[in-house]
Amino acid sequence: MEAPAPTETAAVSGGDGAHDKLPRARPPRGRTRDLALPSLIVIGAQKCGTSGLHYYLSLHPEVSMSTPKELNFFIAERNYQRGLEWYSRHFDPAARCRGEASPNYTAYPQHLGVPERIAEVVPDVRLVYIVRDPVERITAHFVHNYAKRREKGDMRATLTHPNTSYVTRSKYFMQLQRFLAHFDEEQILVLDQRDLREDRLATLARLFEFAGVDAGFRHPKFEQVRHSTSRKKRATRLGMRVQRMSRTRFGRRIPRRAWLALDVALPLSKPIDRPEGVAEALGDEVLEVLHEDAERLRAHTGRAFDDWSV
Repeated sequence: MEAPAPTETAAVSGGDGAHDKLPRARPPRGRTRDLALPSLIVIGAQKCGTSGLHYYLSLHPEVSMSTPKELNFFIAERNYQRGLEWYSRHFDPAARCRGEASPNYTAYPQHLGVPERIAEVVPDVRLVYIVRDPVERITAHFVHNYAKRREKGDMRATLTHPNTSYVTRSKYFMQLQRFLAHFDEEQILVLDQRDLREDRLATLARLFEFAGVDAGFRHPKFEQVRHSTSRKKRATRLGMRVQRMSRTRFGRRIPRRAWLALDVALPLSKPIDRPEGVAEALGDEVLEVLHEDAERLRAHTGRAFDDWSV
């Protein structure tokens, strides 16, 4: 199961927690004006195309995206204590636009205080929030965890457990509202994953304009589909042991292609299908909460999201 949330907030809670008292992390050290910090952050949502956005942005000559993609800097229990000097080393100071993509930034209440920290460090930053059908996102999230052998129990109990983020990550307006308390609306761009899939060039032009770079830039690789919903595999018990071995000091000396060849030879994983009945497992009460949140997002953005199931 996922890491527990810091509070026992129910998955079907309707409140936005805007007045919660948040644990404050150690203030950043040093003066930000002397550091290369991001001007663009993709804040989520998980399993909605953040990897694709990161890749397409990285192809633009005026944009420098971080390596690795997910720095998780503004999460207190992850990398915030490493300090701004550590964070700034992931960005090219000469780039017109510097960015990163960490979908865990919209994982309230599992990770608290993220908008506050971002606003303190980079108050003028531009934020990109990409969303999709809330139930489809939950399905992809479950498959992701199941493939990594993190989930084994009853689907309904797993999806609605108060210490998991399946439902809360799909409450897009609730997550967005926490950022709107600290940033102007003009600083936040909301995209639908379908935009990137079905109208990619126009969507990227809009994204580049928002980022302050040449919106007319085109690249042949814009035609490539990144991280499409291909069939995932679930490691066998032997496969899990091999994965752990590959991450050891000895295992890292062995070429990656050798590990891949071993997977084909044995094999070490089995294909899995996307589960059916996720909406039924969530139940009417949770679906109503997702519907109410989606309606608030529709009202805020002026978009219909008419292909969504809630």
